[in-house]
Amino acid sequence: MRELQSIPLGNVTNTLNAQTPQRFGNVRQTLTALREEDPAFNKVVTTQRFMRGDVVANPDDLSSRMYVLMSGKVNMICTNNEGRRLVIATLDAGAIFGEGALDSGSDANVVVEAADDAAVWVIPAGEARNMTMQYPILGWGLLQTYGLRLLQVENSLEDVAYKKLPERLAALLIELDGEQTTVIKGVSHQALADRLGTYRETVSAILRDFKRQGLVELGYRRIKLVDVETLKEVGGIWEW
Repeated sequence: MRELQSIPLGNVTNTLNAQTPQRFGNVRQTLTALREEDPAFNKVVTTQRFMRGDVVANPDDLSSRMYVLMSGKVNMICTNNEGRRLVIATLDAGAIFGEGALDSGSDANVVVEAADDAAVWVIPAGEARNMTMQYPILGWGLLQTYGLRLLQVENSLEDVAYKKLPERLAALLIELDGEQTTVIKGVSHQALADRLGTYRETVSAILRDFKRQGLVELGYRRIKLVDVETLKEVGGIWEW
């Protein structure tokens, strides 16, 4: 496996996404088996289900509960004083968050929203502290998730520093086309703006420019990537 340092900046996000299922797959499998085999563990865990766009956890929830994402994806979103939203991390199944439940503290500006339909295990703060000590896999998964979040934030800061918005948007479109179908469904212009930390109007203007260049076709919550290779060039993404 290549080290992240050897990968061009435009490829870091894609590399993180490729590694995440491997990183967290064992955590999810281990916890699933643990819940089936250990009545004490199963007793304190509840399952909640969310649809895309639902709020999974607000700041108070993140300081009083630990969460294990069992399916789907969630976005951790920070809102600044001007009301602008920024996705600071996207987590896949197996990720564990809500570390505030261990020390009764969390960021008052961060909420977690479902990026896809998602199933989440919820563990109250009191039990979370004891269970993290009793079941090391919880603490390990929490640290792995926190490390991934920091890496995503670092990558976002580098993108902001070195890339213009059209470049960042082009790279994001390639990232969202994870199945390489060239059609991105269910993603609004506001959701794209949240990922880039900008305004919806700005994203819409750039997408219209991409359309004029023949790079994309636009529909309601639907973006078709017409010229993927040129979008990769714009986004600074190179094939290895």
